Amino acid sequence: MRGNRHDEPDEALAGAVPGSGGYPLASADGLLTAAAARPAVARGRHAAPRPQPSRGWLKSRGWLMSAVCCVAGIGGLSLWIGPSAIVGPWDVFTLLNGGYRIYEGQAPGADFSNPIGPLVYGLVALGMHLERAPSLEAVTYSQVIFLVIASALGWIVSSRRLPHPYAAGFTVFMALLAVGVRPLGFSQSQMSYAMLYNRDGWLLYSSLLLLVLLPRRTRPADSRAQVADGLLLGLLLGLIFYDKITFFLAAAAAVALGLALSSLPRSRRLAIAAAGGFLAVAVAARLLFNTHTTAYIGDLLQAAAVQVAGQREGMLAHTLKWTFPVIVVTGVLGGLIFVMARRGVERMRPVTCLLIAGAYVLGSSILISAGDAPERNDLPALVVIPLLVVAFVGPRLPRWAGGDGAADGAGPSAGQPWPSRERLLLLTALALLLAGTTLPTAGREALGLGNAISYRGYVANPPASQRFDAAPLADFVIPASTSYVTAYRYSRALPEMVDNGLALLRANVRPGQTVFTLAYTDPFSMALGLPLSRCGPLWWDLGFDFDQHHYPAASCAIGDATWVIIPRMIPGQGCCQQTVSVMLSLYSGYLSRYYHQVRQTPDWTLLRRD
Repeated sequence: MRGNRHDEPDEALAGAVPGSGGYPLASADGLLTAAAARPAVARGRHAAPRPQPSRGWLKSRGWLMSAVCCVAGIGGLSLWIGPSAIVGPWDVFTLLNGGYRIYEGQAPGADFSNPIGPLVYGLVALGMHLERAPSLEAVTYSQVIFLVIASALGWIVSSRRLPHPYAAGFTVFMALLAVGVRPLGFSQSQMSYAMLYNRDGWLLYSSLLLLVLLPRRTRPADSRAQVADGLLLGLLLGLIFYDKITFFLAAAAAVALGLALSSLPRSRRLAIAAAGGFLAVAVAARLLFNTHTTAYIGDLLQAAAVQVAGQREGMLAHTLKWTFPVIVVTGVLGGLIFVMARRGVERMRPVTCLLIAGAYVLGSSILISAGDAPERNDLPALVVIPLLVVAFVGPRLPRWAGGDGAADGAGPSAGQPWPSRERLLLLTALALLLAGTTLPTAGREALGLGNAISYRGYVANPPASQRFDAAPLADFVIPASTSYVTAYRYSRALPEMVDNGLALLRANVRPGQTVFTLAYTDPFSMALGLPLSRCGPLWWDLGFDFDQHHYPAASCAIGDATWVIIPRMIPGQGCCQQTVSVMLSLYSGYLSRYYHQVRQTPDWTLLRRD
């Protein structure tokens, strides 16, 4: 009979199995596709009136406005707080040093080497341009700039793939993490802008995972949608590439997985659009940050030769320990869904795709963290796992949980009802996983911002002992109460140490002369407005970007600098004193040949070129 045929596209979609929850079949509301739900419109003078906005559209607009208000509030709060008090200062000096070099026109990769992408330093340079002067305030501006980028991408990707309450929550989660004032894995009291590149990488990677592992809910992936998704994919891949290579490698593998699972359409239009999006980021990086991509790739290859596998194995064990509860709950949730599929309540292929995608998110997050600093359970991409499940069981979620309210209806893919006991277990495990992957990290971020607020008056009017004696560092304040062990001194003693070096250089350096700091990084050039060297690493981290066998030549690292300043070590006061010892052993011959000691203080030794 003709009534049983599906000759037209809309009819075929309407007759499809109801509600795959968006995984792996795209659906409009968990029950019907957008095309199937759209009534036919008559033509001529008896044409139907123009369709009015649906209540679902109004709800989506409401969630968008709620997300925008929350994101704007978080950004405004960050600007009001301004620069946080700093407990871990040396990584912040590196951040300022990299941003200042780009601000002064140097090209990452060409004028200085760095195994981390230029994105985080370029954003700081943009912050310096916004305030028209280098200072720590530029880091606050850079975080708000990234907040806008990450939140916008997060909403555009998630709102087309998740129920709108979850898309709004994901977007606000991105915004909160974008302005964090502590390194991931550290307590809220350890305020620092250290390793912002890891934080930024996690946020971009989370959005990319949703893009490639979940198809659209709103409508089938037509040519227009494929171009839009391709552009988003290219933009995310480009931003991740210029942020940190480990995230990019995991992102590239995720794209391959999405193509294999058919959650990402195999489309020429999408591929071309993705290439265009990536190229747009590359062009922007060259125009805004003067990035030399080939030189950046060379820096990555050089750093790869230095990495110590034993250190990464320890990081991997650390991450596994802290993510064990998430691993267990994920396993329980996946096992329950698999059992339901074996009983015929769910179709096996969608469940298999879901389990593979969830396993990849979990495994890749653990491996990425093994290449970072100790991040404990602060792995933002883990939130993607419960969101994948939310998309799968969307029709079954109650309305108060953002679902369609079909709690006792048919299964998402098989047309059979779920037993109430299994349904309760699944929803409980899903709620636990969603809370476990978001609340601990979000809570620590909120407490960190609260801690920064409590120090706001202290930063504005610090005691003289905690000030750096240089205008560009006027808002760089270290609390006197901290006992954090930093590179060469306790953190609270660093202002006195750096001020001693500033006084030493002011008494000897003449305009136009260059200074090389034989230490983790250079805290003096920006502070004194000194000419910048044009070779060598941005920062020296033993076992990460140099070692006794892989290091730049002295003629590059030190070059013809007029002055060399070296920190003096105090036993027991510093975590990274071996870095200076190794640098001295590597370059002792060059220093003894071309330099002589001019002066020595309790904190520094100053050498002058002969």
